[in-house]
Amino acid sequence: MKNKFGFQVLINGKKICRAGFENENTIVTCILDSVRREKDNSEELNISISGLNSDTQQHANWFSNKLQEGDKISIEIISNNFDTPISISKVYSEKDILSQKLKSYHKLKEELKDYLKE
Repeated sequence: MKNKFGFQVLINGKKICRAGFENENTIVTCILDSVRREKDNSEELNISISGLNSDTQQHANWFSNKLQEGDKISIEIISNNFDTPISISKVYSEKDILSQKLKSYHKLKEELKDYLKE
């Protein structure tokens, strides 16, 4: 059996979460972003800890928040005792997924009609 990896995240020494899944077919991410917008002169620093249970196609969220200059982020690779996510997306049926794909297809087809040769 393969190891199940996740992340223990601390901000300024305070434990935020132990993100991970018990099954093997998963994705877990820790994303830090710095956003600067010239248009309105705004700036943001953010952290997001989330993932995907690929067996059920459910998205999970453990933590999402703003950061400040000087914050210290610590990420440790872990393999057990994961926290339960604060939110998990609903499970979509094959019919729901196909319906959404068709909706996207028709929207893009209309948007790109001048570039398509049929």
